[in-house]
Amino acid sequence: MNKAKEMLLARIHLGAVLPLLEDIAAFDPALREALVDWNFTVQFQLPGGKPATALVFKRGSLKTYPSGVKGARVSLTFKDAAFLNQVFQGRTKKSPRPGLTGLLHLKKLRQLEQVLGHLERYLKPVEELLQQEESYAFCVKIALYALAFGIKEVGEYDPELSCIAARLPDGVVEIGVVDGPAVHIRVKKGKFYPARGEAETANARLEIADLDTAWAMLQGKLDLFAAVGGGKIKLRGNIPLLDGISPLMDRLALYLAG
Repeated sequence: MNKAKEMLLARIHLGAVLPLLEDIAAFDPALREALVDWNFTVQFQLPGGKPATALVFKRGSLKTYPSGVKGARVSLTFKDAAFLNQVFQGRTKKSPRPGLTGLLHLKKLRQLEQVLGHLERYLKPVEELLQQEESYAFCVKIALYALAFGIKEVGEYDPELSCIAARLPDGVVEIGVVDGPAVHIRVKKGKFYPARGEAETANARLEIADLDTAWAMLQGKLDLFAAVGGGKIKLRGNIPLLDGISPLMDRLALYLAG
């Protein structure tokens, strides 16, 4: 993978994957209990501080800031994008060295790896977890979140698809499950503004019939043409806007597949 693609994947990890820890901490009572006495901020970043995502722990709660925060007491600076990707993909046992102030929180930083392990637990769940109705719905929800925020990174930074993104009509795309989780993305002048939940007003909708169909789609195991033909997925509204989003979804899947 060349440097540009490594950088894009690093952006996906920092901007679309790492922030899911906030949702996981709100959902998983065991994780909240483990974080009950955590009161510090740690920022994941590349040299120069961009891109960056900060995790702010406060008495069992967690807030994430995908653009980073000023004055983070602990910064974990990865030497380059390739190293960051290796860490997030579990392809190395090495870790970035914290700054001097990080030594004051060394015990928490050692435990941080276990906290980050919850990302894999819910993004790549074992079958036993998927058999639990509430957990299954949650896995679908955060996978949708990763999709929406990942589309932003691909649409704005993939050098091969930037021309497509630039030509997309302005509007709001909603991707959601009937009576289930949803995300929406506002497209404006080639920029993408993703958000959790349904849109107040959407110009285009990709409507998914049920959680099983959504999970298959998000795992790349769904024949989209057959799903549309069979009514499992319905496309509504501004079809050119949906057509423009489609290759971004495909490219994101390739990046996350490693």
